[in-house]
Amino acid sequence: GGGEEEEGEPAPTSVAQAEVVETLALFMSKYEEEFAPFLGVCLGHVWALLTSTSLAPHFDLLVTTSIRFLTTVASSVHHHHFAQAEVLLEVCQKIIAPNMALLSADEDLFDENPFEYVRKDIEGSDADTRRRVSVELVRGLCRNYETQVTQLFSTNIRTLLDQYAADTRGHWKSKDVAFYLVIALTLKGGTSKLGATQTNALVDLLDFYTKHVAPELAAAAGGAAPPHPVLIADAVKFVTVFRAQLPRGVYDTVLPMLVALLDSPNLVVHTYAAAAIERMLTVRELAPPGAPPGVLGERRFGARPLSPLLEPLLTKLFGLLQLRGSEENAHVMRAIMRVTVVAEGAMAPYVTVCVEALKSILARVCSNPSNPTFNHFLFETVASLVKHICAVTPAAVNAFEQLLFPPFQTVLQMDIAEFTPYVFQVLAQLLEARDGLSAAYEALFPPLLTPAMWERPGNVPPLVRLLCAYASKGKPLVLSKLEMVLGVFQKLLARGATDAHAARLLSALWRSCDLAELGQYATPIFDLCVRRAQGYKKVGTALVATWSVFVARYGAPALRAQLEAVQPGLAAMVLRGLWAEYAPHVKGVVERKAAVIGSVRLVAEVPEVARDADTAGTLLSAACGMVLADAGVAVAPEPAATAYEEEDGIDVDTSAAGAGGYNAAYVQLSFAAEAETDLYAEHGTATYLARALAQMGARQPELLQAVAGRLPADKQQELQKLMAAAA
Repeated sequence: GGGEEEEGEPAPTSVAQAEVVETLALFMSKYEEEFAPFLGVCLGHVWALLTSTSLAPHFDLLVTTSIRFLTTVASSVHHHHFAQAEVLLEVCQKIIAPNMALLSADEDLFDENPFEYVRKDIEGSDADTRRRVSVELVRGLCRNYETQVTQLFSTNIRTLLDQYAADTRGHWKSKDVAFYLVIALTLKGGTSKLGATQTNALVDLLDFYTKHVAPELAAAAGGAAPPHPVLIADAVKFVTVFRAQLPRGVYDTVLPMLVALLDSPNLVVHTYAAAAIERMLTVRELAPPGAPPGVLGERRFGARPLSPLLEPLLTKLFGLLQLRGSEENAHVMRAIMRVTVVAEGAMAPYVTVCVEALKSILARVCSNPSNPTFNHFLFETVASLVKHICAVTPAAVNAFEQLLFPPFQTVLQMDIAEFTPYVFQVLAQLLEARDGLSAAYEALFPPLLTPAMWERPGNVPPLVRLLCAYASKGKPLVLSKLEMVLGVFQKLLARGATDAHAARLLSALWRSCDLAELGQYATPIFDLCVRRAQGYKKVGTALVATWSVFVARYGAPALRAQLEAVQPGLAAMVLRGLWAEYAPHVKGVVERKAAVIGSVRLVAEVPEVARDADTAGTLLSAACGMVLADAGVAVAPEPAATAYEEEDGIDVDTSAAGAGGYNAAYVQLSFAAEAETDLYAEHGTATYLARALAQMGARQPELLQAVAGRLPADKQQELQKLMAAAA
């Protein structure tokens, strides 16, 4: 096909050849045994095709398909086709090395569409490029021939680096290939989230870093013009990929260099530098041996070493968001967020400046909220500042309020669907940090209860949380508008999608009010709950969660009295048919604990329930089942083998936004998350249950036998162990 144009679409013959290779790969995966006798011949043809095909873009499809086929064979039981030294040498020199080269199309992308380059490279949307499939082939070969492949490429890498050293301007592409070969050889396992998790022990990463990566970074950080900016992006990428393997000493020198590189006018370089800083700040050392599960190791680069870098770091990151092309750079915004998270209280001197900068960005994106990932990190940053600064200085909450209320009110007045759920979360977070209501919060309350506010599903979870915060901090105001609040409750209870939120709202009222203050509304509330359960039994889970709070606050006899007030004889039916059945489905540690203890108290404190063996037995066996189920879950996770990164759930899944652009669904802010207060903080769930069962067993032995009889045999033994442990 020499007569074809260099650019343009692949020729029909080339497409047909790619289809044939694709079919061979299918034979390989579906009919491996039957295909084995023909594999050698087919492999020879694919090979010949690859070694005779040029780097012209119209051959990309054929080349990537063919290299993938080689990878399939190399990773399979038929890898012996690659076993001879001369075969490996040929693959490495004639197939992998040439296809690892940076293509002119990549160079154009780097210069003309840098965001696309970043997307392909660090966000991994380049699964079909020659370079990416060649990297996969190196990994496939390393599975069985790691030593041989490493030796072959080590020679190759040395040659490339010597070429570069002899003429840095003329041979910068040689070093670019060397970087990629080292990454391909060394990286055995890993993810974009965690970086390298398994590496090839035959490659001395630290030595390569010291001799070939650090000098490039140091020169560029010092302001020297590199032979080509691609090399700086490569060096930063190397540090990002191997961040868990690079020791603390390297961090001390490399982080200041990365901060300096944020000044680079090149969009790819400064974006990579921001992404590298963000990822490196998440790395933690291993937890000390013998530490209980859930205890995190300390940060490799924590608040103390970060503090002296804060001023230049924040100045440069915010500066980038004013640079043309980077105004909504999500990698930069995420780095700002991570800095606030790691620095915690050390952010105090910079808070006002930061919030002012965030406000002007918010004002800008309000007019066209087009980048959901960027916007999420923007609000996550605000939440992180509120969380960490108010924890150290409670008085700061007033300052935050003065800074944030004006832009938040703009969002609410303009009704920007993408942002209202975020605004409600931060407003709730600020209110939770206050001692009581301010004038601004008092003025905001009545509009929150208007039906229009509740129309959009994304607003419901954060609005409920905000109302819960009002119940806790401004009870008199909530009681003065109780009818409207209960109107919201009724609306939420009527739909399966929102009944759990109705229960949360009701629980907040139980938590903050005395029963007498709810006065004549208590019976109608229970009436609504029971009617809803008659029409839609699955509401049971939400009802048990909120009724458990009721029991914790006002006692078990009060719950029975409320149910009987709706209809005499209702209590036994509801406790047996609804409570016992749906309690096991309650989610959340604190909520489940309240449901277990509530079940026990209903039997222990209400004589009418204790006398009714059927109801009492059902409630207690449900409680036992929940405790035993949770005991089985609480197995410690496998400890990590190397340094690792904290999980903070901030990998916001913007794919949910769909191709149609923005989906104004509710996205939880990690740093504005609320903690449920434990109403039984002084008790352990299992111990409470075991002791109560022992006391009841002494009074009514037949009750205990009835409970045990309802459990399967293996659970009966577990229950005996539990009782013995608590005795």
